[in-house]
Amino acid sequence: MVSEKKIPQVISFSPSADCELGRWVLLYHGIDYVEKRHAPPFFFLINKLYGGKSFILFIDKELKLNTVRAIIDHFDNLTEPGRKLIPDAFAQSIDKSWQSYNAELGEAVVTWAYTNLLPYQQIMVRPLSLGSPWIERLFVKYCYNLPEKLMWKSLKLSKAAADEAYVVIRRKFSEVDQILSDGRKFLLGDRMTLADMAFAVSGAPLVLPAGYGGYQYEQGPIPTFEQFPIELQENISAMRNTTAGKFILRLYAEERYRGLPG
Repeated sequence: MVSEKKIPQVISFSPSADCELGRWVLLYHGIDYVEKRHAPPFFFLINKLYGGKSFILFIDKELKLNTVRAIIDHFDNLTEPGRKLIPDAFAQSIDKSWQSYNAELGEAVVTWAYTNLLPYQQIMVRPLSLGSPWIERLFVKYCYNLPEKLMWKSLKLSKAAADEAYVVIRRKFSEVDQILSDGRKFLLGDRMTLADMAFAVSGAPLVLPAGYGGYQYEQGPIPTFEQFPIELQENISAMRNTTAGKFILRLYAEERYRGLPG
């Protein structure tokens, strides 16, 4: 009897930008996997149990990739040169983009978004628990103050930090506005690279593209524009109207699910 092939697993926290980037990278490389999403605090316990060190853990038999960059580098090394997300010709520029978009912009967006949204339980129960087992969804719904306090403390959130983060966000979007001002379709070269993906994913909560989180035809783990507090809708509208914001929306519309039927 032929044994059934074991499909790789991904342990994730649904709204995490690193998890979303990991999903996109795995789809880009055509990797079949089963995603197991968990809500806080369960995610942190389960992830640690399996040897994870970040918000995403890829497991394929003995192979464990415990950061999104490890996932990116592993599969990029296995692909043909014309499909690499880190082409040799742009390797140095992509390293700088990675620091700028994944680290600096990503951290700023997390700080701004969670500071402004965590106080709204009716908005945040769904994003924090989407796709997780039913008991975790019930926990987040009825014991919301526990994951809220955990995230507020672990992320070192405050109104002052959120205001500073928004300054960083505007600066990063302006920098991308300038890069794209010559009419280019992508940040580096004539096709999508990791620089484009990293910026699109980190900036997504500021422009709310359809398809974020692996839900191609359904609402993912980001609140809709109408669900955002009214005082934040002005921020979303402003960022959507930037060249960088439109760039994110286009990448999600044209590239995020490229290759899938329909």
